[in-house]
Amino acid sequence: MSQQYTTGEKTLGESMDHWRQQIDTLDTELVRLLNQRAAIACEIALVKVASGLPAYDGKREDQVLARVAEKNTGPLDQQSVTAIFRSIIEETRRLGTQRMQDQVAGK
Repeated sequence: MSQQYTTGEKTLGESMDHWRQQIDTLDTELVRLLNQRAAIACEIALVKVASGLPAYDGKREDQVLARVAEKNTGPLDQQSVTAIFRSIIEETRRLGTQRMQDQVAGK
Protein backbone atom coordinates (compact mmCIF):
# COMPACT_ATOMS: atom_id res chain seq x y z
CA MET A 1 0.00 0.00 0.00
CA SER A 2 1.46 3.38 -0.99
CA GLN A 3 1.94 6.03 1.62
CA GLN A 4 0.46 9.50 1.03
CA TYR A 5 2.59 12.51 1.87
CA THR A 6 1.10 15.95 2.12
CA THR A 7 2.57 19.26 1.10
CA GLY A 8 0.06 21.84 2.21
CA GLU A 9 -3.35 20.90 0.83
CA LYS A 10 -2.13 18.50 -1.87
CA THR A 11 -0.61 15.09 -1.49
CA LEU A 12 2.91 14.68 -2.83
CA GLY A 13 1.54 12.53 -5.67
CA GLU A 14 -0.95 15.22 -6.66
CA SER A 15 1.78 17.84 -6.52
CA MET A 16 4.10 15.72 -8.70
CA ASP A 17 1.30 15.17 -11.22
CA HIS A 18 0.69 18.92 -11.34
CA TRP A 19 4.37 19.72 -12.01
CA ARG A 20 4.66 16.95 -14.58
CA GLN A 21 1.61 18.26 -16.42
CA GLN A 22 3.23 21.68 -16.54
CA ILE A 23 6.44 20.15 -17.92
CA ASP A 24 4.44 18.22 -20.54
CA THR A 25 2.72 21.44 -21.60
CA LEU A 26 6.06 23.26 -21.83
CA ASP A 27 7.60 20.38 -23.80
CA THR A 28 4.77 20.58 -26.32
CA GLU A 29 5.33 24.32 -26.67
CA LEU A 30 9.09 23.84 -27.03
CA VAL A 31 8.57 21.34 -29.87
CA ARG A 32 6.18 23.76 -31.59
CA LEU A 33 8.69 26.61 -31.28
CA LEU A 34 11.63 24.47 -32.42
CA ASN A 35 9.71 23.42 -35.52
CA GLN A 36 8.76 27.04 -36.18
CA ARG A 37 12.44 28.01 -35.87
CA ALA A 38 13.43 25.16 -38.20
CA ALA A 39 10.87 26.26 -40.80
CA ILE A 40 12.33 29.77 -40.75
CA ALA A 41 15.84 28.34 -41.08
CA CYS A 42 14.68 26.43 -44.16
CA GLU A 43 13.41 29.66 -45.69
CA ILE A 44 16.78 31.27 -44.96
CA ALA A 45 18.45 28.31 -46.69
CA LEU A 46 16.43 29.00 -49.83
CA VAL A 47 17.49 32.65 -49.74
CA LYS A 48 21.11 31.56 -49.32
CA VAL A 49 20.87 29.30 -52.39
CA ALA A 50 19.36 32.11 -54.44
CA SER A 51 22.08 34.50 -53.24
CA GLY A 52 24.95 32.02 -53.60
CA LEU A 53 25.75 32.16 -49.88
CA PRO A 54 27.24 29.25 -47.91
CA ALA A 55 25.10 27.28 -45.47
CA TYR A 56 27.39 27.93 -42.51
CA ASP A 57 27.73 31.43 -41.07
CA GLY A 58 29.99 31.23 -38.03
CA LYS A 59 29.58 34.93 -37.25
CA ARG A 60 25.81 34.56 -37.07
CA GLU A 61 26.13 31.46 -34.87
CA ASP A 62 28.37 33.41 -32.48
CA GLN A 63 25.82 36.24 -32.40
CA VAL A 64 22.98 33.83 -31.55
CA LEU A 65 24.99 32.14 -28.80
CA ALA A 66 26.03 35.49 -27.30
CA ARG A 67 22.45 36.79 -27.41
CA VAL A 68 20.90 33.77 -25.70
CA ALA A 69 23.65 33.73 -23.07
CA GLU A 70 22.94 37.41 -22.37
CA LYS A 71 19.18 36.77 -22.12
CA ASN A 72 19.63 33.79 -19.78
CA THR A 73 18.44 34.52 -16.24
CA GLY A 74 18.73 30.96 -14.91
CA PRO A 75 18.36 28.57 -13.30
CA LEU A 76 20.26 27.04 -16.25
CA ASP A 77 23.85 28.27 -16.30
CA GLN A 78 25.45 29.87 -19.36
CA GLN A 79 27.28 26.66 -20.30
CA SER A 80 24.02 24.69 -20.33
CA VAL A 81 22.15 27.28 -22.38
CA THR A 82 25.03 27.52 -24.85
CA ALA A 83 25.16 23.71 -25.21
CA ILE A 84 21.41 23.53 -25.81
CA PHE A 85 21.53 26.24 -28.45
CA ARG A 86 24.60 24.75 -30.14
CA SER A 87 22.56 21.57 -30.57
CA ILE A 88 19.56 23.50 -31.89
CA ILE A 89 21.77 25.40 -34.33
CA GLU A 90 23.49 22.20 -35.46
CA GLU A 91 20.18 20.48 -36.19
CA THR A 92 18.69 23.47 -37.99
CA ARG A 93 21.91 23.84 -40.01
CA ARG A 94 21.67 20.17 -40.97
CA LEU A 95 18.07 20.67 -42.06
CA GLY A 96 18.90 23.91 -43.88
CA THR A 97 21.84 22.28 -45.68
CA GLN A 98 19.58 19.46 -46.81
CA ARG A 99 17.04 22.00 -48.03
CA MET A 100 19.77 23.85 -49.91
CA GLN A 101 20.97 20.62 -51.55
CA ASP A 102 17.41 19.72 -52.50
CA GLN A 103 16.92 23.19 -54.01
CA VAL A 104 20.12 22.96 -56.05
CA ALA A 105 19.14 19.46 -57.22
CA GLY A 106 15.72 20.77 -58.24
CA LYS A 107 13.72 18.70 -55.79
